[in-house]
Amino acid sequence: LNLKNKLSRILPMRRVLIIGLLLWTKSVVIHAEETSLLGQGDAAYEKREDVPQAKIAMITYERAAAADPKVEAESFWKASRSAWWLGEHTQERAEKLQYFSDGIHLAQKGVASNPNTVEAHFWLGANEGSYGDAKGVLKSLSMVKSIRHEMAEVIRLDDRYSGGGAYRVLGVVDYKVPGLMGGNKKRAREELEKAYAIGLNNPFNYYYLAEFYKITGDDAKMKVELDALRTLQPPPELVPELKMLQEKAERELE
Repeated sequence: LNLKNKLSRILPMRRVLIIGLLLWTKSVVIHAEETSLLGQGDAAYEKREDVPQAKIAMITYERAAAADPKVEAESFWKASRSAWWLGEHTQERAEKLQYFSDGIHLAQKGVASNPNTVEAHFWLGANEGSYGDAKGVLKSLSMVKSIRHEMAEVIRLDDRYSGGGAYRVLGVVDYKVPGLMGGNKKRAREELEKAYAIGLNNPFNYYYLAEFYKITGDDAKMKVELDALRTLQPPPELVPELKMLQEKAERELE
């Protein structure tokens, strides 16, 4: 009888342990699949010079966000970044606007998931800026307040992100928006130089400083920045952006 009582206590415990083990194994497998989706998105984004790979990355990141709340914020901002790249590599204006609009909405989801995600704030503002540029500055002045807000959040969280990217975006806004509408070229130069000092190996800082000098009529200084852009050696992850900006400079600035 004693043995029977002991067995009756041990058997349910074994069942509980087995069920617990099965549930834990299932959760590990599910998490591995979700991590794999994020990894697949990263792998596709690394090949973004082949533009369809950026589209694969965007879709895969969205799937990763839907699969696991733990990687939701990261997946959404990376999807937003992919949308921005696609918009920059699309010639058709309507399609360009659609990608930037997608990038805005994806980044907004990233911010909603984790308001302290500096990357989500940055890519939200960056997509808004590119959307406004594609649509026309005067047609998108209503977005300026939001862009400034997002860049203020980036500065609050990490002002060195993307080589001083927040200061760079603010500088671009200030030299593209007319003075009567809140733009300020003196302030633009200060902001761009602040970004430049933070991100000496970031190609965006050279390109936009060159564009600023073109707009303000200082061709000699524009040439200095373009020459530097041609010989710049950025970190490996920014090589595709360097090539894109070198081509854009030849097309639009020189």
